[in-house]
Amino acid sequence: MKEHVSLFGRFLDTALEAIDYSKVPEDKVADVVSDLLETSPSELLALLKKEAPKMLEVERKARVDFGHNNYARWREPLDLLEMLWKMSQELGENHAHGGPRDGDTVVFDTLAHLQPKALLVASEIMCLLRGGFADGALTRWRSLHEIVVVAMFIAKHGYKAAFPYRLSVWFSNSRRAANYNKYAGRSGLRPIGAEELAEIQAMRNTAEQELGRVLKNDWDWAADTLGNKQPSFTDIENDVGMDHWRPRFKWACQHVHAGFVLPNKLLGMTEAKKFVFQVGSSNSGLVDPIHMTAISLMQMTITSLFFPDSDFDRVVYGKVMQALVGEIGDAAMTVKSGTLGGVEKGHS
Repeated sequence: MKEHVSLFGRFLDTALEAIDYSKVPEDKVADVVSDLLETSPSELLALLKKEAPKMLEVERKARVDFGHNNYARWREPLDLLEMLWKMSQELGENHAHGGPRDGDTVVFDTLAHLQPKALLVASEIMCLLRGGFADGALTRWRSLHEIVVVAMFIAKHGYKAAFPYRLSVWFSNSRRAANYNKYAGRSGLRPIGAEELAEIQAMRNTAEQELGRVLKNDWDWAADTLGNKQPSFTDIENDVGMDHWRPRFKWACQHVHAGFVLPNKLLGMTEAKKFVFQVGSSNSGLVDPIHMTAISLMQMTITSLFFPDSDFDRVVYGKVMQALVGEIGDAAMTVKSGTLGGVEKGHS
């Protein structure tokens, strides 16, 4: 565990140094410090700002050094994951530019929107992995998995699913605008004006007319396709045969929500030799988020490529991606087993 500089420690030390102890009785020092804190916040804040650059420089150097060491440890799987990302980006872009051919244009366009969204989330995950935040990367994988499942559902059911999914944004906008204005006053925010609200409501009304009903929640767009009046994401997972990912999805959720989790159960603490609270980066626990991200990115790309149909070239690309995903998982496991015990942690 590396030593770290206490910002408040520097702040308090500087404040104490400002006291002339030769003129203050020993039993009055605490009172003088207390008075100083209560009566001179602006002066103390100025001292804090004066000291902060030195501390921040130390912190930033530590992060840079950690990043170099973390990458040195996980170089092979991280580089392979980046290769997969680039392959996915190029294949997706070329496919989108090729157009839907004889496929449904709404479905094709929707998948062409979901592919870049998945790439963006995967980029965020890779940034967290390089930074040593395995649990944060797992959390963002949760979003990537949702995007993949929705894409599979739309590719499977076509226009019947894609059309209400596209219109759902207008119902969401209306609900969120109303919720925003409800709490704007208490939150110190400027309410959405009547003219803008009217525009949002008009778009929602148009969507209702086109769809023939109101969408009441975030997953209601899948109701007619599933024949379920109150569908959930779990129902969509089940429909496309991705329900076996549910345990991992729930695992990823534990870092999203405020449920109690023992600190030593975090991925970043899997190689810790003692019980500590992780509040910064760690070079442990990257295996699962690396491999899961690779799998999901492959799933998204193949789902997009194979609509409206597959051909020899697309099948070959899919096989190459599958092989690369396997190598990524093997490389990550090799790093973990080969360097076990060589862990470096951030702040705790």
